[in-house]
Amino acid sequence: MHNSVTAIDYIEAKFPHLREALRDEDWDGLLHLQMGVFADWAQKSIDAGHQEEWNQITNVFMDLWRDCTADVINALNVSFLEHLNFSDSKKQRSWAYAAMPEEMRKAWDEMEAYNRKLHGG
Repeated sequence: MHNSVTAIDYIEAKFPHLREALRDEDWDGLLHLQMGVFADWAQKSIDAGHQEEWNQITNVFMDLWRDCTADVINALNVSFLEHLNFSDSKKQRSWAYAAMPEEMRKAWDEMEAYNRKLHGG
């Protein structure tokens, strides 16, 4: 079962190019900020239309989602899913929503519905 330390270790092992950002001295050990690094890279992959990268990202997300502690689930919701934009505009993004595993899409939909309700939408 992944905890706040092993989840970041796992992301780093799967995506070594994120190491420097994940281990920044200002937020090393701060799970939500580190998960934000992962989310930022995920959004850049979506915006660039990198489907293979997105598949790898969703696989890592699901590996963590299915076997982690409550604090990691919270970070995956609040600091990862909540920051993803799938709206088409100047960039085509809806393909990434459609490509998500069903369980991940359900989690995003629930988070999005909760936020709309919370903000009166």
